[in-house]
Amino acid sequence: MSSAINTKVAKNDTIIRKLFQTTMITMMIAELSGALSSVIDGLITGFSLGQIELAALGVCLPYYSILSIISGILMIGCSAMCTSAIGRGDSKETSSVFSLTVLIGGMLSVTLTILGLAFPDGIANLFGAKAEAADLHRETVNYLRGVVIGAPALVFFVVLTPILQLDGDTKRPQLASALMAITDIAGDLLNVYVFHGGVYGMALASSVSHIVAFITILTHFTKKSGLFRFSFSAIRFDMIPALTKGGLPRAVCMLSRTLLPIFMNTLVLALVGSTGVTALSAQSTLSFTIASLGWGIGGAVSIMGGMMVGEQDEKGLEEVVRTALWDILIGVTAISVVVFLAAPYISALFVPEAGDTQKMTVDAIRSYTFALPFFAFNVMCANYLQAITRIFASTLVNIGIEVAFTAVSAYILSTLFGTMGIWLSYFCGQAILSLVLFVIAAVKKDPARHGLAAHMVLKKDFGVPEKDRIERSLNTMDEVVEFSEDVSRFCMEHKLGSKESNRLALCVEEMAGNVIEHGFTGDKPHHLDVRVLVKGESVILRMRDDCEKFDLCEKAQKWSFDPEHPEKNIGIRIVLKLAKDISYTNTMNTNNLIITV
Repeated sequence: MSSAINTKVAKNDTIIRKLFQTTMITMMIAELSGALSSVIDGLITGFSLGQIELAALGVCLPYYSILSIISGILMIGCSAMCTSAIGRGDSKETSSVFSLTVLIGGMLSVTLTILGLAFPDGIANLFGAKAEAADLHRETVNYLRGVVIGAPALVFFVVLTPILQLDGDTKRPQLASALMAITDIAGDLLNVYVFHGGVYGMALASSVSHIVAFITILTHFTKKSGLFRFSFSAIRFDMIPALTKGGLPRAVCMLSRTLLPIFMNTLVLALVGSTGVTALSAQSTLSFTIASLGWGIGGAVSIMGGMMVGEQDEKGLEEVVRTALWDILIGVTAISVVVFLAAPYISALFVPEAGDTQKMTVDAIRSYTFALPFFAFNVMCANYLQAITRIFASTLVNIGIEVAFTAVSAYILSTLFGTMGIWLSYFCGQAILSLVLFVIAAVKKDPARHGLAAHMVLKKDFGVPEKDRIERSLNTMDEVVEFSEDVSRFCMEHKLGSKESNRLALCVEEMAGNVIEHGFTGDKPHHLDVRVLVKGESVILRMRDDCEKFDLCEKAQKWSFDPEHPEKNIGIRIVLKLAKDISYTNTMNTNNLIITV
């Protein structure tokens, strides 16, 4: 590519940053789903029932972790495969992955409900509520019996939320989450002040709220124009290894997240008894909520990163990582500061009576806030490694996030500082892991790449070299004309010949101009990104815009030859005729068109 073209290349990241923020919010809502019920139940239980009941809820947190293992494998695996397929324009594979995910999710979640109803005593013992601690064991069993009823609904809510995001529906997950919270709060209050159902009633209210949220999400699939449709005929069981492999890192993380509370409960119980377990329960319950932004950022990296990997878009992938880092630096740090300052008031919600338990809860919450930015960074790295298909490395990071560094730190620090050492172990574990990842990124620097991309441990052959691509964000017709001229020169430099180069340039001009002329309407700002690249013997044109849905394949017939105006849409008609492949998807409320010539 000539230097004249290079100097005109504009930053092509507006839509990516916009989509990342939207995806982050949606993924955060998905992560909050289980935590929301846990926090609501914890607050009302601690305030209205008692410390034993609150401790029982803390003991049951591994139940939510088990659900997260199931939903996490399916959510991340399905999202990764679907975003990659969307990036390649393969709608058939998208349908197959979605249908397989729904089938497996239904089978696993129903099995979990059956096991929970059949063996609550054994599960309570497994979670640490031994039969010797009769009161704690009894309340743990009661909570389990009520909460497992909603397992299928909660699993599907988590799994389907990012699917709705990919299908351009960002409002329904927010509505479902709000209805879930309202239903749970109302159910808990009715249970405490009207029905007096104890922790069983609290759990039952949570199950009902999960079912309400699931039904709300399910209404999305009544639309006929959606990208995702369940079909038994589309299911391909040979995809199971790829689906589970994609979700394996998250599964390992959630399994670790299940084991860590059990280890911590045992450690705290040996040091200070039930007082410490109550404080740990409050801290653990709250952590599910305040850590959700970190999980949301990680989920957005997984989805957006997967799409960029599918498109082999190195610059887009770099922008995804950069946006994530800024969100951690600003958003997660701000949450940490707010929660640290509000810790005395938050602890009073869980433990209303002043005393040693309340003070210990304040210490536990404040210590955890120091870990949050490092935790978010580690989650982002794990999800990024998964997006670039470094599954083993992602799995190792996920183990480090929840168990390896934190558990070892807890064991060592507890011998030195008692319970305060346990609280500080979350910060120490996450900070050490972040330092390890930072050092690895520095050591693995790629001298062939520049800036942030040099530290992104990408494969040597990933993406398209800068000399073989030209990309631009376009906003005006003048910019379209200027870019089409650059495309013509770019193609001629790659030996396409003047005739083919001019045809492709004309196509770019007409199609991009069509988007700006007819799509850039109303008061809402719009964006258009165009990318032309040479790969092998093919030229690939990719256009992405955030205007109203516009399927080129459906509209192509309107651009048929008109004898009275033979010059009209000639560039588009020529390229459509010469195209080896044309794919269109509308995902996350953006039009994505890929034409291979």
